[in-house]
Amino acid sequence: MGNRKQSATGLDERRYIKSQSELRTLKSRLPDRAVEQLAREVILRLADREQDLPVQSLHDEDIEELCHALLSKDDRAGAKYIADLRVDGAATEAVYLTYLAGAARMLGTWWETDKIPFTATALGTTRMYAIMRALRYEFPLTDDSTVRSAVFVAVPGETHVLGVRMAADLFRKDGWDIDLLVDQSHDELVANIKTSNTLLIGVSASGANAIEPLSKLVVALRVSNPKAHIIVSGNIVDAAKEAIDLLGADAVVNSVEDARQAMTALWDDATRAARDQT
Repeated sequence: MGNRKQSATGLDERRYIKSQSELRTLKSRLPDRAVEQLAREVILRLADREQDLPVQSLHDEDIEELCHALLSKDDRAGAKYIADLRVDGAATEAVYLTYLAGAARMLGTWWETDKIPFTATALGTTRMYAIMRALRYEFPLTDDSTVRSAVFVAVPGETHVLGVRMAADLFRKDGWDIDLLVDQSHDELVANIKTSNTLLIGVSASGANAIEPLSKLVVALRVSNPKAHIIVSGNIVDAAKEAIDLLGADAVVNSVEDARQAMTALWDDATRAARDQT
């Protein structure tokens, strides 16, 4: 039923509505500075993806039309604009790298030059993020790995990294190829994971005080690595469960055995989907 609806409209409307609602609720529970950081992350990471295209193929008038749709009173106008592009045959990556990335660049410029207030910027970035989440399962996958692999990271500023180090060692003993990233800044993590093209990202955080850097990192990774599945672990799972649920992680685990089951299931799903696309 959901797949038929998506193919008919060019966009998974149910996922769009759910993602938008979750991000709005999360923002309502964060301090203003953190909300502004999330908006900047969507703009920065999407605009950065625009550079992945060898040639810019759209005029600013096209991008401006999308921006106005994203800022309109109609909550679904921007999504409908993108859905119409998909129905007309636009490839997912073209929509993502050209239209959404271009809109992020333009909204960022409008915000920095005071053409629009932050409230409008927050509205537009929330809708862009929800559209991107609705498109993520349409990105082409490649099943070119013979070894199960993942990237494990500790959120920036995390000092308790023994747990994620031990988890990496345990998974390596199970035959996984684990790339461990700790003691890195937010920008370093996003840049390193973006180039890895990984399908699984395990993010560890130790407590409720990490919800702001965790939210910022998950939002950035959703934009820079749309194909990846994100698993959240650590003491934060018990300390801030409601906030984590709003992040829309693909799995939330609080034990090594839970992590084994979740990662195996997600890996199998991802590689199966890659085979189905070929």
